[in-house]
Order: sequence, then C-alpha cells, then structure tokens
Amino acid sequence: MPFKFFRVTTSLLSVFLMFCQASHAQDSLKNLPEYSLPISNQKLVIAHCMTNIIRFKGHPFEDVCNPEYYPPTGNISAPIGGMNQVKPMEDSLLANATLDETVEFEMRAAMRSGIDGFQFYYVLGATSWDDIIKAYFRVADKKHLNFKFTFCISHPNGRAEAEKVAEFARRINGIMDEVGHNNDHWLRTPDGRLIVYQWLGEPLADIPADKKGLPNAYYVARAYKRLADAVHERFACLFTINEEISKEKLNEFLDYFPATWIWTLPYGKDYLGNMVAEECAKRHRTFTGSVFNDFYTSKTQHKGTWDMYRSVSEAVAAGIDKMDRKYITCGLSYNFRKLWEFNIEHNVPITNVITWNDYPEGHHLAPEINHNESFSILLNYYKSQWKGLSSPYANKDVAIVFFKKYKHDVKPSPYNIPVVPFQKETIPASWEDSIEVVSLLKTPGQVKVNGHVANAAAGFSVHKFIMQNGPVDVSVSRNNSATIHFKTPEGITGKPYRADRITYTFSSEFDNFYRDLYPGFKPQYSHEYNPHFAGR
Repeated sequence: MPFKFFRVTTSLLSVFLMFCQASHAQDSLKNLPEYSLPISNQKLVIAHCMTNIIRFKGHPFEDVCNPEYYPPTGNISAPIGGMNQVKPMEDSLLANATLDETVEFEMRAAMRSGIDGFQFYYVLGATSWDDIIKAYFRVADKKHLNFKFTFCISHPNGRAEAEKVAEFARRINGIMDEVGHNNDHWLRTPDGRLIVYQWLGEPLADIPADKKGLPNAYYVARAYKRLADAVHERFACLFTINEEISKEKLNEFLDYFPATWIWTLPYGKDYLGNMVAEECAKRHRTFTGSVFNDFYTSKTQHKGTWDMYRSVSEAVAAGIDKMDRKYITCGLSYNFRKLWEFNIEHNVPITNVITWNDYPEGHHLAPEINHNESFSILLNYYKSQWKGLSSPYANKDVAIVFFKKYKHDVKPSPYNIPVVPFQKETIPASWEDSIEVVSLLKTPGQVKVNGHVANAAAGFSVHKFIMQNGPVDVSVSRNNSATIHFKTPEGITGKPYRADRITYTFSSEFDNFYRDLYPGFKPQYSHEYNPHFAGR
C-alpha cells in the first residue's frame, strides 16, 4: 500500500509540475519525426466499443438499449410505442453470467465478425468501467485470444486540464499496473507507442485566451503529451474528424498528430475522406479508414438537440411531442460497402468499425435481432480483399438481403416520433425504398426475390428489387435447381405503428454464423410485421 500511494502521489506531482512550466508557450511538438512513422505493420480491423454496454449479472443494459423496452406494449415505455428499436440477442444469455464470461462472449463474437480489437469509449467519471477493461485483458490472456485493446478518450468536457489529465492518468495507471505495460494485447505502433484514439477529444486541453500565435491543435497535442508522460508512455494519437473540416484546419492538426480517423460521415462523390487521405499522404501522416453500417438512434432526444432522455421514465414523461431521433441515410448496405471499397483503394493500415455495440445509435455489429449477421459477412469478405486473401465464402453460395420495414415517405401511426437527418444528404432516401440483395456465388446463377429474377455473376454482386409488403422470399438457383432458399423472419409493412428506420438484414448464413458462437447462445428474431412467423 505505501508503494502504491507513493506512485499515485508522484504521478499527481509530475502532472502539477508540468503545468507550472514557463508561461510562454514553446512549440516543441510541431512536425516531430515520429509523426511520420507507421501506425501499424499489419492490417487491422479495430472497432469502437462502448465499454459499459454489456450484460452480466447485476449489470443490465442501460435503458436506451434494454430489451425490456423493445415491445410496444407490456412495459412502462408503452405510451411512446416502446423506447427502443434494437434488441441485443445476448441479454437473456448473459443475464446471470459473470463479467469474465460476458467479455469472452463479446470478444469471440467480434472475432467471428472479423474484428481484431477494441478501442474503448473512455470518459471522465466512469471509474467502474476500468474493471470491465481489466476483465477483457484478463480473459484474453487466460483464453489466449489474439485481440488488441486501447483507449478512446471521449468528449472530456468540464473542469480544468490539469484535473482531467490527473484523473485519466490515475485510472490508466491503475489498469496498466494490473495488466502490465508490456501486455501483448495493447494496440501499439511498430516502434512501441501506444495507439490512443480520440472522439471529440480536443476538450482535454485548456485553450488560453492568448494563444501566443499558436493554433488550438498545439494545445490539444500538449495536453495529450502531458497525459502520456503521466502514464509513462509514448502516445500515437488519432484525432477524430466528426464533421466537415477545412484543409487549413486539417493541416493544423497534422502538424501535431500522426494519424486521424473519420466518424460517421457517409460516403458520397464528395466524401471528405478523399481530401483527408490526400493531405495525409502529402504530410506523411497515417489516414485510417472508417466504416459504419447504419445510423438510427433508439435514443430519444430533446427535440432539436442532442440532449438525450437518459431513462425510460424521463422519456415517457416528456412525451412524443417533445422528442426526436437522429438518422443518417445509409442506402441499406451501400454506405458500408462503399466505405470499405474506399479503404481498400487507399490501402489503409487500419479500418475502424463504427461500432461494435453502440446499439442506441444503431450502427452495431454485435448480435441483435435487426442487423443479425449480414454486415459481419460483408466485413469478412471485404477484409479478405483488403488483405489480399481468398474470400472466406469462395467455395459456397451466399445471399444477403437488406431492407427497411417501410418506405421512407410512409407516416407511422400512432407512435410517430420524428426522425431527423443530421448529415448532409449524400445518399437519397428513395434508395432505401427497395429490397437489396448482395450475393457471393461460386459460379453465375439467378437470384430471385419474391418471384422477381436477376442474373448474378460469379463472385460479388448487388441487385435491387421492388419493395413489397410481407416477408421477403430469397433464393439462388442454377439450371432450375435452388442452392439457397430462405424467407426472412421480419416483413415489410405499409402501415407501421411506430417510427423505425433501422436497417433489417438476414442471410443464408444465419444459422452457420450463430452456430457454436458461444455455449448456450440461441439467436432471436424480429418479426413485428410478419405475424405468421412461427420460429425456426
């Protein structure tokens, strides 16, 4: 105990001394040689992981993704037609699990989805999350799972820089003291720096009124250097781009950081990634690519804001007239596919998945009854192309279907919570008024959806079909002999009872993908608009 106390006290003292340096800013951080060094010597898929959104005994899902509030009736969220439009499959499986059992499930499920590691959403004040992170390391070590971890310092608002740096340093030191700085599961650069992500991470820094002619990016970099020193590490920080950014502002950050990543900006002909990748190449910085599959929040927010109703009772008390939900049109699988193709074209060293388990924002890959396994199949396919490997589906036929539960211009009744787009429209909403099938075929064949036929080439193909009410019937055939046939558990409706713009997917690989995922795991199904579904 005395030794640990001495270490913590010394750490806080070192932080204090850093803040007592000369009052005149001295730019010793600009264009350091290490900023041009490689971030990774292997291609990795790293997913943003919501640290606390997991299920184990005594730790339920938070209200905004709790399956209890998925049904429109029979629970306290009934007055707004059900709080949530997502239902994690693992809730019933892990309700009595230990923390270690749960994190093992998360890692094994993520690995099956093609993910190589997590960057943990990491915020001020959430000290209990540190035990969850330690459990991931503990289980990865014990089970010999090849999986990487790091921190994503997220919106560190409020308080002074010195206080924030001290808290993060104390907590990160606590984790590293337990799991070891030299633990192989840390996500590091080839030269040994700890890769640290930021999500709106700039507020860690105090920006003085008199900036001494230096850009904000300098003070942000200085704050992260102070944090790195306080945890006795060298950081390779990836600053986040969460909105359209000018070339001038981008280059200010590239003066002080080695790499960047883009959050949920959808793909289009003017995709910001083109400019960012070009500038990174000029500056010998690392552009890491990002992909996201969907964006429809189960979170209900105060109308016109991002201020979330954090509990079901708060949301119900407010009522539908005082709330909305946020949305990005992703064009069914289009955005996910095009971002992957962009990353392959630019030969990025890391592809960031947004996200593994942010069910409330609807861009999750983790097992859930609407997204199911389909985006994970696409991820594994594109990952093989990116790494120059054979497709994991090269020797079989696969068909994947994507659709919305109703057309974009249909008005739900009676629970029509407004759905508000918040990014510039790069993908027309009308593109989602169809049934989309991605096929991976051994040889050319015919794809049939609800009786409509399209000729599909060998390998990867995408076809769109007319949107019809009811469940979707999909088959693949050659010479009038079907090699695939399935009907979706969920259906399409012309009369939705509530607003729900989550993308629904299903595939011929559903049973294979979830078989033996984890002992006792049983997939669940969405069938709101398929009343005749009898289970599988």
